[in-house]
Order: sequence, then C-alpha cells, then structure tokens
Amino acid sequence: MKYRVAAFLLFFSFAGCSKSNNNSPSGSFSATIGPTSYQGTTTLGAYSYGLGELAIVSYSQRTNDTSAFQVTMPWPAKAFNQVLPADTLLTLSYTAKGTEYDAWSTEDQLQLTITSIDSIGHKIAGSFTATGHSAANFNDSVVITNGKFSTSYNVNP
Repeated sequence: MKYRVAAFLLFFSFAGCSKSNNNSPSGSFSATIGPTSYQGTTTLGAYSYGLGELAIVSYSQRTNDTSAFQVTMPWPAKAFNQVLPADTLLTLSYTAKGTEYDAWSTEDQLQLTITSIDSIGHKIAGSFTATGHSAANFNDSVVITNGKFSTSYNVNP
C-alpha cells in the first residue's frame, strides 16, 4: 500500500494545479484509534477520472510525530447512507510513529458509508470503522472507530 500512498500524495501535489470548480480543497477528518483521538490538521480530496477513484488524505502534524490517513474509494459511489460494498479500490491506510496500518474492504476490515455527495460542488462526507493491520507485521493491529470526514475534492484527469 506504500506505493499507492506515495502515488496519491504525488497525485495530490498536482491537485491544486488542476482545472476544477474548487481551487482550495479542505475539510475535516476525525477518528478514534484505540483510546486515542485523531483530528486531522489538513484534509484534501481528489477524484481521478483515469484511476476511477476518489482519495481523501488527512494528516495531523505534531512536534514528535505526524500521523496520516488515506481513504480511497471507487467512483461513483454506488451506495448512499449504507455501507459501501467490498471493492479492491475501497481501502484505508493509517500511518503513525513510523508504522503503516492498512484495512481492506475485501477482507472485511473496513466499513465506509457515504453520508453526502455533491458532485457539482465537489464535496463529500462519510463515516467509517476499520481494523488496520501493520504492513510489516499482520499481528500488530489498530481498531479505528467513530471515523468521520467531510471535504471538498478536486477533479483530475
């Protein structure tokens, strides 16, 4: 998943340069990881026609650590106000303290619900729960609950 994360971060670096109805993507992203609360300081979204998916990236920058989330999903979302069906494009990645945790909907590790979509104004909101497993050690996992996001997104080729 690291390569996919790197590709999307590169993708997002060009998101501000793309032609879109919304030139300043921003939003909110929060979750509970075990007993700890996460609140993103920066949240961005982008949709790629070429990849056929939407990605949301959020990070929280702290003095000793930067933690980050990435959620990718197929587009257009085929469900509304219900858990999205399992799909290889529906994934979550959480990174903290140098460890990456991945959750895949096809493995029943991620449940994501789209609560609102505005395809004209390029805004999306949703909720999620997940169990992420370390990319280096599957037995190392984190339980993510109360996940919520709301963000605008850029549209890219």
